[in-house]
Amino acid sequence: MPVARHSHLPDRVLLAAITMVTSIHPQDTSPNPPASPGEKSFTAYDTPSLPSLTGVVAGSEFAWSEAEERAAVRKIDFLVLPLLFFGFYVFQLERGNISNALTDGFLKSVGITQDQFNTGQSLLYLGIILLEIPSNYMLQLVGPRLWISFQVLAFGLVGVLQAFQKGYGGYLATRIMLGVTECGYIPGALFIISTFYKRSELATRNSIFFIGNGLATATSGLLAYGILPLGTRFPSHKGWQWLMIVEGCMSIFIAVLLLLLLPASPHCPKPLFLPIRAWTPNQEKILVARMAKDDEKNNRSSHRLTLKDITSTLSNWRVWPHVLIAICLISQTGALGTYGPTLIKGFNFDTLTANALSSVSGWIGLVTTASFGFFSDRTRIRGPVVVTGLALVWAFWVAFQQKSLSTDRWLKYGLQIMVQGFSIPSHPINATWLSLNCRSPQERSVAMALFIMAANSGALVGSQLLRGDDSPLYKRGFKVCLCLVSLGLLVAILQHIQYRLSNKRLEKRKEGEEESVESDETASKWRYTI
Repeated sequence: MPVARHSHLPDRVLLAAITMVTSIHPQDTSPNPPASPGEKSFTAYDTPSLPSLTGVVAGSEFAWSEAEERAAVRKIDFLVLPLLFFGFYVFQLERGNISNALTDGFLKSVGITQDQFNTGQSLLYLGIILLEIPSNYMLQLVGPRLWISFQVLAFGLVGVLQAFQKGYGGYLATRIMLGVTECGYIPGALFIISTFYKRSELATRNSIFFIGNGLATATSGLLAYGILPLGTRFPSHKGWQWLMIVEGCMSIFIAVLLLLLLPASPHCPKPLFLPIRAWTPNQEKILVARMAKDDEKNNRSSHRLTLKDITSTLSNWRVWPHVLIAICLISQTGALGTYGPTLIKGFNFDTLTANALSSVSGWIGLVTTASFGFFSDRTRIRGPVVVTGLALVWAFWVAFQQKSLSTDRWLKYGLQIMVQGFSIPSHPINATWLSLNCRSPQERSVAMALFIMAANSGALVGSQLLRGDDSPLYKRGFKVCLCLVSLGLLVAILQHIQYRLSNKRLEKRKEGEEESVESDETASKWRYTI
């Protein structure tokens, strides 16, 4: 069924547009089908009982080769994914450039204190938390392609205008507006990714998408290093104002590219405005058929979200450890992300050098995120990857705490960027872990909405951890960060153990009891992803 420009979305699309839910598909309990050197095929009446020969399903109406599918997927990799990637890149630049502005006298110029600054940061994340559901309603109402393009344009305009803020009220207004305009981009982009990629392809592509966030962290300091001196060359505006103007214009440029080039889905592969076709007619058929074949059961089922779905998910205790892990991880990440350049400057580096050095943690995060995502996708291991990531963050936090009074500025700087760099990759893997352990699209929808809210709640908590009365060493704040990471690590370990025990109980039940009348083949094969 083709997707219309705004409405007429199929049920699968309507459900997935509510949250980032379908960015990661349900539990893949069956083994991967072997790659066939011949052809793949799909028809609405394909069943496992049909005979096959060299990869061709008997009775199929449409068949394609492995090489043809790879060619179609490559075009997704070089068109859809980069557009969404750079949208996430400017998204994080707009959210995070205020940390670079702090090193250039932002607080004094605007006329606010550090604690007032923290309050504004909290309002940004509070706005995202409260407006996540309304934003995703708009996403399904007007379509993800148009909605996220509008959002990038909107937060780009806000990014430019925040260069002219003055006073506490103006600062709070710009933070709130930035949160309002950014709140739906991530689930919208992840939804579009989920419509183009199969289950076996998603973890790697989602990790690549999240690298857009890491790339912004990696380059924000370098951009600040080049842009902040404009305040001296062109004194009509201060350096931090030029920073916000330039990066806001970058977001507007990406919004124009999204409007001109981004396709909506395999069902609607043409952009909104430009009359171009990236795929041949045969490749467009392959895009639709391969996704239908990959998720045929979900395409046949009803995906209407009910109150019972919401209450049953909220009462599922297995969801909440993932939520708690996200809060613990993001809270300390947010604290260091906001004050990272300022902390480095406090190690006795000048303003420009501190901003340039702060970018190193982002480059570390790029490598770790890509590596963790690739390894998790290849091995289908989720829990141990999350535990390993959190254990490394915990170890670097302990070392950073012990050396906080050291006079060796390079040692302190090195430990800080290692904490920040290794804090990034566990988050998307935790999201994957949770999504794969949801037993229905409806449960996944609600669970992932909770996960997004948890991440922003963690950022809200993190915005309050480093207070003015605790500066410049932040002994109290850093201890709280270490405690949060410790709690997250403990919860991740326990969650992994309980999934293993649950699978053992399912095995015993399968061996000792006959399947109930209500049970179906899928339910009897269900196993938790550990």
